[in-house]
Amino acid sequence: MNLKNSKFYKRIQELRNFSKEKLRKDREQRGLRTPVIRGVEMALSESKCSNRVVELEWSQLASPVKELTSPRRRKLASKNKPSKKRPLMAGDGRSKGGHGFRPVKTVGSDNEAPVTEGFIDLNSLRYRVACSGRPGSSPRHDERPKISDSKSAICVSNSRYAMIGRISKSLGFKLVKECKMWNILWSDSFPGVELFKNMKRFQQINHFPGMIEICRKDLLSRNLNRMLKLYPHDYKIFPKTWMLPADYGDAMHYAQNHKRTFILKPDSGAQGRGIWLTNDLKTIGPNERLICQTYIHRPLLIDGYKFDLRVYTLITSVDPLRLYVYNEGLARFATNKYVEPTPGNANDLYMHLTNYSVNKRNSQYDLCDNDDCGSKRKLSAINNWMTRHNYDVNEFWSNVDDVIIKTVLSAWPVLKHNYNACFPGHDTIQACFEILGFDILVDWKLKPYILEVNHSPSFHTNEQVDREVKRPLIRDTLTLVSTVLADKKQILREDRKRVKQRLLKSKGDTVQRSRVVAGASKLTPKKEGSPTNKEQSPDPEIGSLAQQIAWEESHMGNFRRIMPPPDASRINYYCKFFGQTNQVSIFQETAASKKREDLARKMRLQIEEKKAKQEQMLLSRSKRKRLIQPRLAREKHRLNLFRLKENWAPGFVSEAEERLRNTWQQMRTEAIRNLKITENIYALLFEHGHLSNTDITTFPNLYHYLQCGYDIKGAT
Repeated sequence: MNLKNSKFYKRIQELRNFSKEKLRKDREQRGLRTPVIRGVEMALSESKCSNRVVELEWSQLASPVKELTSPRRRKLASKNKPSKKRPLMAGDGRSKGGHGFRPVKTVGSDNEAPVTEGFIDLNSLRYRVACSGRPGSSPRHDERPKISDSKSAICVSNSRYAMIGRISKSLGFKLVKECKMWNILWSDSFPGVELFKNMKRFQQINHFPGMIEICRKDLLSRNLNRMLKLYPHDYKIFPKTWMLPADYGDAMHYAQNHKRTFILKPDSGAQGRGIWLTNDLKTIGPNERLICQTYIHRPLLIDGYKFDLRVYTLITSVDPLRLYVYNEGLARFATNKYVEPTPGNANDLYMHLTNYSVNKRNSQYDLCDNDDCGSKRKLSAINNWMTRHNYDVNEFWSNVDDVIIKTVLSAWPVLKHNYNACFPGHDTIQACFEILGFDILVDWKLKPYILEVNHSPSFHTNEQVDREVKRPLIRDTLTLVSTVLADKKQILREDRKRVKQRLLKSKGDTVQRSRVVAGASKLTPKKEGSPTNKEQSPDPEIGSLAQQIAWEESHMGNFRRIMPPPDASRINYYCKFFGQTNQVSIFQETAASKKREDLARKMRLQIEEKKAKQEQMLLSRSKRKRLIQPRLAREKHRLNLFRLKENWAPGFVSEAEERLRNTWQQMRTEAIRNLKITENIYALLFEHGHLSNTDITTFPNLYHYLQCGYDIKGAT
């Protein structure tokens, strides 16, 4: 039977043709598909044109891209071909990827900024784009140093995300290994102290030492509880939390007086592992290490689903503290519609947890490219939803920024101390920067609560929304970091000179490091008596810090600065939280800290007692040995051991020495044989009766002759 002639095959062909025709009509009606628009917007957002005011005019031209290959269009393209002196634009037709941007004309008055029109070729279609600015002209901040000009190198060997290496390469970074002289080291995990100690003054790493203080659930809870006790009205930014087993009594007392649902988490877990809900804390053992929190039973719902916000925060400095929040982020939704927790649905993790690693395993996980649907959406879609429901978006994000600032300030003394201890010589640029992923839950009153902080947020791009958020985030981060302000060659030259001075200095001299700010003009030396000497020699540390701040303010991209706050009235409000450094211990006045101090005291006493017992045992053994063996016996034993060791420890004998020894041995044997020294000696020994048993066994014939009375001396 021929399959092509069957009715079933013909019916399938009809359905395929019908679906193709329907898709074609829908495409003609809409004019342009949403994914194509999104792809073009992403292409423009990564180009230099995105820094300026961009106006897009979408119009599909009748001619496809293939017509550009005609001879006439080649001739026109060769006439409009840009000169070699013009710098290559990010959207130029010569760039990789096949998306071409070609300026065709400039329109505008003398006062206004001219508008350049061009074409973008994408998916076999061409679109007209209008971008303000003159063709080939660059914005003002392009006159400053660029990454490509500084020949910076980045090491991404310790990162599992290939996207970071691709974006770094597109920005002009050179990808090198960890053993090479890199400018930036991007790692997914916390590095060791040895790496911090061996870093040069021009190198940067994407982690701060001591950031674990807010990135582990138990340490974050400890710091926030401590700050809540110091500032009870300001630090109500997290659910009520207990650290078990240290706070087991307090948690049980609270559970007896309040009928609440509690959520229990492991103290150092991640990705939603080991989290469960309960109404009865008596089921928990008194020795289990857990984090117990009150469950927020009335969260803000969108389309009936619970969600949380992943807000990306960039820390560029801890002394002084500088924080930036990315304007775009992710909203992660649960996959089952929310119902208040009961004993029947407490085990439904797809309803109560919003972790992506948990909900992606559910069959109801929604993969949607549209902004207003899907189990993972952008923060801009959440802002649009709030605007449609008459919520104050600006006030909400000011509250989120306040929560982020207070969370970082809870660990600020540790961060500052660790940074100054690890990098005492970094005077040109900051040695660290870090992207933190803050997980924030919003209740029905639009109040944000901090859940946890991720020191290495995921940069996987499995979905379209991930690519739209994380690619620009990495690009803007590498642009904002002030790597180009450090002159690698100059710093290496200064360090070699300083080492040479330290090696050649005389006793009592001190080596001074010449601190020159990168990019600053070198001041000519003045005489000590000149009055303008102090005026023309500014503090180099202040100059380098001011230069870094100027660079960050001009290269923020899609970041917004939250610390120092733009509002001057908020500066005095946050200043009081820096006063926690005046305490004797920043970890005091909490039940967990008291319990920890008691345990540490007991362990210290046990160690001291054990050490004292060992010392007593050693003393008793030494006393016994002295009683049994007197000093003369010990000395004799020591000398015997020394002689044995000296006799049995052969030294090195060279071949020349061995040949010389054999030559002298042969000469000695011949001399003894010719002079008959042996016979004379043995006759003399035999006469005096001093012949030993060894001599008798060695020369038996000679001894026999002596016994028989033969004259050995006169035999020759």
